Amino acid sequence: MAWIVTFLAIALVVAAAGARRRASKRYGLPEEPALALAILKENLLENPSEGHLQKLKDFAASQGLELPGEEYPLGKAPSIEQDSDVFLRQAAWLDSLAPLEFSEEPKTEKALVSGILRLYSDEAIFKAFEEMREKFPGERQRKLEQGYRALCELRDSSKADYDSLERLRIEKEKWEREASG
Repeated sequence: MAWIVTFLAIALVVAAAGARRRASKRYGLPEEPALALAILKENLLENPSEGHLQKLKDFAASQGLELPGEEYPLGKAPSIEQDSDVFLRQAAWLDSLAPLEFSEEPKTEKALVSGILRLYSDEAIFKAFEEMREKFPGERQRKLEQGYRALCELRDSSKADYDSLERLRIEKEKWEREASG
């Protein structure tokens, strides 16, 4: 009898791994679930569509991830003034589906930083910095948080012109490299 239970447990593990691989291959995603999730979230944010949302839903189902209860705010804002509201709602929805790096055990500083780099809303990022401050206090945490605060200030004080956006992009990439390094 024990061998039947063992056999069924092994069969379930193999079937789950196969479902994960099939979900990744179906959409041309990397097999690493954390990276695949990050790509699907980014695709949905940059091009909100039913197709991208369905891919994310399919992937989440294959990984046993629970999606937020409310529906994703699809579409673009009707005007530039309303664009930030739509983005903030989309970012909050995506951040409620936490990066998989946050669920790794034991939680390492590297995994926490990788997860922070995959968040979109200031609220979620600062909440993750609080956790990092509790678990891994030190110079690196302080520098990352100060760097992100400086990025927020630059973003909030910038004009919505090409040069300002390019400068912000360069500074964000620099901060991301420092965080990853």
